[in-house]
Amino acid sequence: MMNTTCEVIRDLLALYHDGVCSDGSKSLVEEHLKNCSACQKELEMMDAELSTAQIQPKSVNSFKAAASAWKESKKKSFVKGTIITAVICVLLFAGFYGLMQWKCLSVSADDIEVTNLSQLSDGSIIFTLSMSSNQRSSYVKYTTTEDGEFYLTPMHSVIEMTGSMEAYSRYYIFYPSGFKTSEPEYPGIFLPENVKKIYVGPVGEGTLVWEEGMKVPAASEAVEKMFIAN
Repeated sequence: MMNTTCEVIRDLLALYHDGVCSDGSKSLVEEHLKNCSACQKELEMMDAELSTAQIQPKSVNSFKAAASAWKESKKKSFVKGTIITAVICVLLFAGFYGLMQWKCLSVSADDIEVTNLSQLSDGSIIFTLSMSSNQRSSYVKYTTTEDGEFYLTPMHSVIEMTGSMEAYSRYYIFYPSGFKTSEPEYPGIFLPENVKKIYVGPVGEGTLVWEEGMKVPAASEAVEKMFIAN
């Protein structure tokens, strides 16, 4: 009778476990479980299997969610890193290019050479300015001090690509104050009335080239023909 009863109860346990058996079957199962440890263990195993079945999908889903989140995070980090790297490269290139183009440093007076200082027939002062350091100086700064000193200062950039550049050399013509012709034959620099001296190089450190009252040799015939029309 005991085995038959257990077999019947075990057939009802699944329904009892799921809560879908009749009240009579429920009472029969509960009464039997009070004194049958074997059926109690059977019911406990059903509870354990249900818990495992509920937990396992959650664990798998959690793992999949974590893996997906990691992949997405890795993708975002790669994109972010690529953008940051590109921005840094652009900034470095712009900075390097800017340091090559920005003429912010004065060429030392020791690197500047003045030759062919002379006076043209119209009274203007002319000389050739060259730079022995072979620095690119597309910008020349002009400064007039309160003491009547005029500075002609070639400027160069922080980074100089000197390998393929030609030496800098060009003529400069100055028209002292009181110059009679307002429209000279060759473009030059009209000195302010208070200027009495001309320097080349950084302000305060330049080399004196000309000063008022200084005896300047007459320009050669070749130079005269270059700048004064016949």
